[in-house]
Amino acid sequence: MLGRRSSTDWLALVSIGAIASFVTVLCVAAARHPDARGLIAPVVVGLGAGGLILFRQLRKAASSLAASEARAHYAATHDPLTSLPNRALFCERLAETAASEDAGHAVVFCIGLDRFDELVELIGIAGADALVGDLATRLSRLCSGRDCAARLGEGVFALLRRDALVENPLAVAANLIEQLSRSGIGEGDTAFVTCSVGVGFLTAGADVPAEAVRQAQIALSSARELGGGHSMLFQPEMDHALKHRKTLEADLRRALADGGLRLVYQPQVNAKGAIIGVEALVRWLDPVRGEVPPALFVPLAESCGLTDALGSFTLRQAFNDSAAWPGIDVAINIASPQIRSGELVGALKSLLAETGRSASGFELEITESVLLADEPATLETLNAIRKLGFGIALDDFGTGYSSLSYLRRFPVDKIKIDRSFIVQLGRRPESSAIVKAIVELAEALELKVLAEGVETRDQLDRLSRLGCTLYQGFFFSQPVDADTIGQLVARGVALAA
Repeated sequence: MLGRRSSTDWLALVSIGAIASFVTVLCVAAARHPDARGLIAPVVVGLGAGGLILFRQLRKAASSLAASEARAHYAATHDPLTSLPNRALFCERLAETAASEDAGHAVVFCIGLDRFDELVELIGIAGADALVGDLATRLSRLCSGRDCAARLGEGVFALLRRDALVENPLAVAANLIEQLSRSGIGEGDTAFVTCSVGVGFLTAGADVPAEAVRQAQIALSSARELGGGHSMLFQPEMDHALKHRKTLEADLRRALADGGLRLVYQPQVNAKGAIIGVEALVRWLDPVRGEVPPALFVPLAESCGLTDALGSFTLRQAFNDSAAWPGIDVAINIASPQIRSGELVGALKSLLAETGRSASGFELEITESVLLADEPATLETLNAIRKLGFGIALDDFGTGYSSLSYLRRFPVDKIKIDRSFIVQLGRRPESSAIVKAIVELAEALELKVLAEGVETRDQLDRLSRLGCTLYQGFFFSQPVDADTIGQLVARGVALAA
C-alpha cells in the first residue's frame, strides 16, 4: 500500500515525469530523423541540468509552503498569548479521549480567575496579559504527559485529566486553586488573585465530547456565586437553573423594550409624618410569572449587561413622574456598574436638559460597595454628580465596611440606616447603641440621617428618642404608584401622628 506522500515528494515526481516525457519525445524524433541524433546528448544534458535546478527550486518552494501550512495550523489551534491549545484543539483531544479506554476516567476542570474584569481595571491590559501568561505556565507545570491544558477565554482555562477519577476530583480542584492563586499584584503588591474551578465529566463514546466543557463551565459559574476560591462538581439541576436564568433574562429584555416595568414610590417622612421625599423602586409584573422580586431581577440585570438599560428606565420614569410633586425629593438607586461605566454624568445632563427638571430635587442612592473600590474615577464621577446639583445618599449604611474615611473623602449628603438594625430595636441592646452612634456620627459630619424599614410605633418612638427624625417604612406607607403619591402630597396630611 502506498504511504502518504508530502507535497515535496509529489513535486519531485512531477518534475522527473516531465523531463522523462520530454526525453522520450526527443528519442522518437531522433529515430525518425537520423541527422538529429548528434543533438540528443547535449539536449539531454541541458535538460538534466535544468531539471535539477527546477527540482531544487520546487523543493524549496514546497518546503516553504509546508512550513507556512504548519504555522497556519498552529495559529488555528493554539492561543497566541499563552501558546496553550485553544478551544478547538482541546475539543479534538476530548474527542480522542472519548473514543479511547481512558474515557471512563477522564474529567474536565474549568478554571477561572475570579473577578477578572476588576483585575484588568486594577493592573491594566499588559499586567493582565502577564498574569494570564504566568497562570498558563504554572498550569502547564501541573500537567502530566497525558493531561491537556488549554485556554478557553479571557481569564478561563481548561484541564483534561485522563485519570482524575482515580483521585477525588474535588481534591484535584482544591489543589489547582491552591497552586494557581497568588498574591502580590497591583499597586503596592497588595492584591490577591484567586481561582474558582468547575468540574465536568467525559462520557465514554460521547457523541458530543465538548459537552464536558459546557458542564464544567456551568459548574464554574455556580462556584463563582459562592465567592472566590471555590470549586463545584456539575449537577444536572445546574443546567436547569441556567436555562431558567436565560429564559428570565430574555423576558427581562422584552419587559425593558415593551414597557413591562413600572415604578412605585415609598414615602419618606419627617418627625411630624409629613412627606418630604419618596424613594423610586422598580417593579416587574410578568404576564406568566406574576410579580418578579427585585432581589431576583436586579442582580440578573447587573450580571447580563442590562444595568444601564434598567437604570435609564428608572431615571427617566422618575424624572417624568415627579414633575407632578413640586417640593418633594425623589431618591433613585444607582447601581455600581452605572457609576463605573463613565456614562452616568452624561446621561443625567441629557435628562435634565430634556425634561427641564432641577437636579436639586433628586437624590441618588449608592451602596458602600461603590466607595470600597476607592477609585479616582469613582470620586470624579460622584463629584461631577454633586456639581450638577444632585444629592448623594449612602444606602444600607452599617451592613458593609462602613468607614469614617469614606464619609470624609466622598461627597455624601445623607446616611440611610439599614433596616436590619431597625427591626432589632427593643430586642437587642446593641442595636440601639449602633443606631445612636450612626445618628451622632451623621450630626458630627453635618449629614442627614434616615431610618429604613420602620414598621411599628415602638420602633418609631425609639428612633425618635435616639435622635433620628427622618423615616421610611411600612408603618407609614407601602410603596405605591405615582398617582397615589400625588394624592397624598395634594392632601398634605401626616402619614403618622
